[in-house]
Amino acid sequence: MSNELPRLLYVSDVPVEASYHGSMLIYRLLQTYPADRLLIVENNASPSQPSRRLPDVRYATLDLGLSRLLRTRFHRWVSSFVALRAAGAASQLDRISDGFNPETVLTVAHGFLWTSAAKWALEKTLPLNLIIHDDWPRVSGLLPTVSTMIDKRLSKVFRQARTRWCCSPWMAEDYSLRYKAPAHVMYPYRGKDSPAHDGPPATRGENNGLTVVFAGTINGAGYIRALVDLARELQRIGGRLLIFGPLTTQHAQAIGLGGANVEIRGLLSPTRLIEVCRDEADLLFAPMSFELSDMANMRAGFPSKLADFTAMALPILIYGPPYCSAVLWAQQNSGV
Repeated sequence: MSNELPRLLYVSDVPVEASYHGSMLIYRLLQTYPADRLLIVENNASPSQPSRRLPDVRYATLDLGLSRLLRTRFHRWVSSFVALRAAGAASQLDRISDGFNPETVLTVAHGFLWTSAAKWALEKTLPLNLIIHDDWPRVSGLLPTVSTMIDKRLSKVFRQARTRWCCSPWMAEDYSLRYKAPAHVMYPYRGKDSPAHDGPPATRGENNGLTVVFAGTINGAGYIRALVDLARELQRIGGRLLIFGPLTTQHAQAIGLGGANVEIRGLLSPTRLIEVCRDEADLLFAPMSFELSDMANMRAGFPSKLADFTAMALPILIYGPPYCSAVLWAQQNSGV
């Protein structure tokens, strides 16, 4: 099988690691790819953690410069500058891929390196494969003029790509119309080793009132408001909210999630998360933003947490506006 698959060069700001969100999706996508036919190139500003990487796969970093300034109050201006010049970093891929001889390129339209990957693939006449997790030109936080320029660049890259994968049918529809090229759907999915259950747990841990779990990243004011409202209502009935993911206790307090009934549990492996939820949770919470500024991305994006939530055989509360992808998915699939 190894010889049947092309030598794949992955170039993206999305780290390939067993953690959360897009990183977990890409990790699972490449989990069964032959290690000797895969080279992963990440941004040096946010590389994957070695302990979470794909085993026996070569990882490398591409330096876009100004990485320290990306984490300062000048982030928006620096990001806009880096976004405009990222394609020029494609020349570094000659050195990084020397001796590997890639036959195809894979990237994710998020951050900066997708422009580097697209330019290099075009120069080397290699097929480009494009994955889209979110509506990047509209959620990037770049200066408005730069966002418009990045949208035009993505339009060209979208049409350049040999294959195009969107995380929901609504994103595939929107992007196909917007950029005049067909796209396929790649929903978030479970890993090859992800456990799945057909029914609720036979036994439960100690009953501490209604226990609700949120797992994942908290992206923006709409998600914060949903979690704060939930925590407040749970407190009124003696319930608790467990939050799993990269959120720290300090940050939780700063955004209004420092109540006594909120527990910050950190980042767990998918297997361990399923075990803990089946032992402690009564309900799984999958919110999406009601903010008008998030409307386009709520329609197009899809919560990756549902891949693992649906493996737990526990009730899921999907909370979002009627146009968001998660609500539409639940309405259109019998049994949800």
